[in-house]
Amino acid sequence: MTRLTLVLTEWPPAVGGMQTHARHLAQHLAHRADAVEVLTYRVTDRDLAQQAEQFDAECGVTVRRVLSRLGYWHNLATVAQHARDFRADAVYASTVFYGLLRARMPVPVVCRSVGNDVLRPWLGYPYPWCSGLAASPALQRAMRWWLEHGQHPNWVDRVLREARERVMRAAAAGNHAILANSDYTAGLLRTIGVAPERVDVVAGGVDARRFDADEGRRRLARDELGFEAEDRVVLTVCRLVEKKGVEVLLDAVAALRAATPRVRLVVVGDGRKRAAYEARAAALGLRDAVRFAGRVPHEDIPRYYWASDVFALASYESRHAGGRVRDVETMGRVLCEANAAGLPLVASASGGIPSVVRDGDNGLLVAPGDAGAFAHAIARVLREPALAARLSRRGRERAQHEFDWSAVLGRHERAIDEAIRAA
Repeated sequence: MTRLTLVLTEWPPAVGGMQTHARHLAQHLAHRADAVEVLTYRVTDRDLAQQAEQFDAECGVTVRRVLSRLGYWHNLATVAQHARDFRADAVYASTVFYGLLRARMPVPVVCRSVGNDVLRPWLGYPYPWCSGLAASPALQRAMRWWLEHGQHPNWVDRVLREARERVMRAAAAGNHAILANSDYTAGLLRTIGVAPERVDVVAGGVDARRFDADEGRRRLARDELGFEAEDRVVLTVCRLVEKKGVEVLLDAVAALRAATPRVRLVVVGDGRKRAAYEARAAALGLRDAVRFAGRVPHEDIPRYYWASDVFALASYESRHAGGRVRDVETMGRVLCEANAAGLPLVASASGGIPSVVRDGDNGLLVAPGDAGAFAHAIARVLREPALAARLSRRGRERAQHEFDWSAVLGRHERAIDEAIRAA
């Protein structure tokens, strides 16, 4: 590889899986290519502007905040112009949306898809006319508020959604290669017409060494978090939204309490359903058995894994807007983190989760939404030390060799190299 333009729309200082992947990828490629530039969204929040400027100055990569969250066609023209001026040998994008660049410039376009860009393509204003106006910062703030909160007729949502999906499908088909985060996402891409030979599945993205720990560190973590030696701790780390299925875990813990009275559920994360989940826990008599830890800084997350006995993720597919909009777990990076930390997994066989969890290998898979099945699987892990040790060992192995950043980013680097050679 020589010169690369990276379209990484989700970029720090915002926090999330997309931002984490973007930062690691950009820094990895910057050490291997002759030159790398990152194109990302402008910062419209004045409170974040200084923080963003400081991060960009310290990250070791050239960052240009030139893209709009609304003006898609304006962004397409902006990326093409920057890539030409930069003399890029390839363009890499964090979504399928930039495959249409192949019609504007003679370099390959490689992208990553996490599935949500197919299920819910956020292209803002999806029309070429007046796209530059829609991209202006002042209008962007006003239009974004209107699109997200405004009281507009249903036909407006439908028209915008249909236009976005048309653009998304055309763009996805234009990519030279797509790195899907799971078999589920790869299936979505095939469904919208992407040739199977253009799709490769690359799950994961975790610093395996950072999450690993010895027994001394695990005991210290349990002491720091206030657990007794007899407590059997079940952990979940997720946003508190419908698709994460936290209510399923609450019901499972309630069912476990009779046979395992010292079982504890720790919920790390926050979201709009927190109050509802807290009320459900109280109604189930679980006030002393469930701890809602809230939002925890990512640097403090490992000790929650180390203090736990099993990690559970109960995600299922949910639907919104009258069933037209699907929301599903397309991979589950927290599963990779839990495996790296040596935790056996119990998870639902939903969406992209089976690309990370192989039933009976590094975890147990159960039917989505089935609290009884979750209770039974968690009980097996807690009561069968040999099973827990085997799942833990295989989880560590897969985290080190499949999910670690060294493996994931190496696959991305090879895909870009192959695209440049083919072009």
